[in-house]
Amino acid sequence: MKCPNCGYENLPGADQCEQCLSSLTRDDVPQAESGVERSLMEDPVACLLPIRPLTVEPHTSLADALELMRNHHIGCLLVTAKDGSLTGILTERDLLQKVALEAPRLEQCTVEEFMSGAPETSKPDHPLGYAIQRMIVSDLRYLPLIDESGRPNGIVSSRDIIAYIAKNLIQRS
Repeated sequence: MKCPNCGYENLPGADQCEQCLSSLTRDDVPQAESGVERSLMEDPVACLLPIRPLTVEPHTSLADALELMRNHHIGCLLVTAKDGSLTGILTERDLLQKVALEAPRLEQCTVEEFMSGAPETSKPDHPLGYAIQRMIVSDLRYLPLIDESGRPNGIVSSRDIIAYIAKNLIQRS
C-alpha cells in the first residue's frame, strides 16, 4: 500500500507507513478540502524546480568550502562520501553557531568537523507537504533531495517553498 503522506510503498495490510510512520488506515487518511491542501498533498517536491547542489568531500578545508559558498552565493554545501552518497550538510547556521564561536584557522579545519551529519532528506517524488513537514519539525532552511542510492540530486530551500506557495497556491485561491 502506497503511503498517501510520503509515497513510500508499504506491505499490503500495514497499519503504519514504515518510512514516515503515518497511519495507513482509511479513517485516518486526511482528505484535501481545498486546492491548496490538494496541492500540498499531491504536488511532488520536484515542482519546486530544485537546483543541483554543490558538493564537497568531508576532508575539504573549511576555507575552501567558505570560498565555494561565497563565490556561488549559496547558503549550504552537501557533503558526500567517495561513493557519492550524502553524509552531511554544511550550512550558514553551522558556520555561525559552530565556527564563529571557535574562530579556528579555517585552512586547518575540515568540513567534517563542523557539518551536520545525517541530514533530513526527501525524494523529488515525495509530496510537497511531506517536505514542508520535515523542514518545520527539524527547523531546516535547506532540504537535500536524494535518489534511490542516497546520492544528492537536488536541494530545496524554505525560500523555494515560500515562492511556490505565493506564486501557485495563494493566487489560485
